[in-house]
Amino acid sequence: MSDYCPYTYGGHPSRLTYPDTWPMPSEKERDRRWQAIRKAMARRNLDFLVVSPAFGYMPTLSNSFFYITNYVPFANNGNFLVFPLKGNPQFQVTTELGPQFLHIARETSWIEDLVMGPYPIKDTIQCIIQMKLDKARGGIVGYRNGVFSAMAYDALREALPEARFEDATVLFAEAENEVSRTSEEELAFLRKGSEILDKAFDALAATLKPGITEAELWAAAESAIIRNEGWYGSFMIAGSGPGPVFLRAPAAPRILNKGDVAVFEVDTIYGGISPQVCFALSIGQPCQDVARMYKLCQELYPHALEQLEKKKTFIDIEMDLANRIHQAGYEPITPQIHRYNNSYSMPMQLPPQPGDYFTVHPNCCLKDYSVGAKFGDAIRITAEGKVERLNKTPARLHII
Repeated sequence: MSDYCPYTYGGHPSRLTYPDTWPMPSEKERDRRWQAIRKAMARRNLDFLVVSPAFGYMPTLSNSFFYITNYVPFANNGNFLVFPLKGNPQFQVTTELGPQFLHIARETSWIEDLVMGPYPIKDTIQCIIQMKLDKARGGIVGYRNGVFSAMAYDALREALPEARFEDATVLFAEAENEVSRTSEEELAFLRKGSEILDKAFDALAATLKPGITEAELWAAAESAIIRNEGWYGSFMIAGSGPGPVFLRAPAAPRILNKGDVAVFEVDTIYGGISPQVCFALSIGQPCQDVARMYKLCQELYPHALEQLEKKKTFIDIEMDLANRIHQAGYEPITPQIHRYNNSYSMPMQLPPQPGDYFTVHPNCCLKDYSVGAKFGDAIRITAEGKVERLNKTPARLHII
């Protein structure tokens, strides 16, 4: 027994028997992902990757660890993966909160070689040594975007002075984008997730009325996601009032009145794939300033889709929309297009590729940021280069 941790379970647990399992990618999809990642590794002459989820509660955006292992790290207090260019990967999990994570990982993860201990970064170092990669070239996934722990990186460099490490976050995103553009399985999950978000809109529309609280609207949307088989919304921000500008969390106890607008930017996760939308609903007609801004957004939305079909680069489309907003006397609030594929990493200097999917949500506000407007939904680029809307809910301000 460790002096610091009473959990020293050293066995290899058998798979648990759950009455039902949730939708998840197949082993065929695993092979597509791993092949794409290894192809990208070979291009960069990397012998192995070290991957870890963000510290904290799952789900988080850009969860490369989940993507490559199929393990949902719903409480990450220390999980690492060594993924070699050749050979079998190894998954290191912490014993800090007991042996439960080892059993859960065994139930869902694609990784057969599981190691549990109080200091998983030490197990990671030992794994690299056992794989004879301690003098090889390794890639750290998530370091530059703040996901991979700097302390873990320092430990790797100190213990493996002859190994060469570099950031591999962009490499990983390139592989994810390659799979997103061609995977029928990912597309099926994407369509199902978009359908679930439409049901969340229906719940919002049915709940919205004078006297309702913003918190009750959040509850309606979240409940609809879960009841319709979404895991839950990993991302939900909202705002309500005469013309909300910056959406935020958590939910407010504010009571809505006639003329108020409620804006919800929300995603769901289905099979690990996460589309995002932005719904805007008004209790009756909004004030004139808000109505004018939403009219502009209503013009910007089809214009953005036209530019996408013309194969303009993402940065050119963003700048074009920003110029149109400025010419109208307003300011943009957030990016007009984002949440690109499963990687969330948009190549701004390139045009969209067939198979790409992302969120288009035109937005603007007054120059003093006191009143704003925003709505949008998930779209996909077809093999013919056309825009396919993934949501049935119309992209506009909905007057309830």
